[in-house]
Amino acid sequence: MRHSVIILSLFVLAFIGCNNPDARFTKVEGTITYNGEAVAGASIIFSPTDSSGESASGKTDKSGKYTLTTAGAENAGTGVAPGTYNVLVTKVQSTQTSDPDVLAEQRKEITEEELQRRLAAKGLTPSTAVKIEYKHLLPEIYGQPSSTPLKATVSKGRVSKQDFALTD
Repeated sequence: MRHSVIILSLFVLAFIGCNNPDARFTKVEGTITYNGEAVAGASIIFSPTDSSGESASGKTDKSGKYTLTTAGAENAGTGVAPGTYNVLVTKVQSTQTSDPDVLAEQRKEITEEELQRRLAAKGLTPSTAVKIEYKHLLPEIYGQPSSTPLKATVSKGRVSKQDFALTD
């Protein structure tokens, strides 16, 4: 009886594994470094070289480690479909500057109407009175699909370790 329960349990686990909708994905994880230092907060994208493939993405933690997830996967961290990929790595810092009158309106020191009048006098609109600037913290070549030197090949399996050492 006991052997029957064990055999039945193994059969059920094998059946569940075969029907797992995420079984087509390989878990991909690794580390991103830049000039020898771990990169925290970087975005990484595996973009398939085959147009029928699916992209996968992730973000690095404070030690530069990441795990990828494909949008079509049912479980986060499931991984990547086997194939060949261009790898994009970016880290961008944004800063926002606002016209002082916009800030005054946000603090409720002036009304919306007063803000509109002041901006018009300066030749500004609400959309031009706020500026967002982006600074790339990694060389832009790694974030451009047409120029990234980073490539990855993912084979079917349990875990694929993909480390990337970026340099200037």
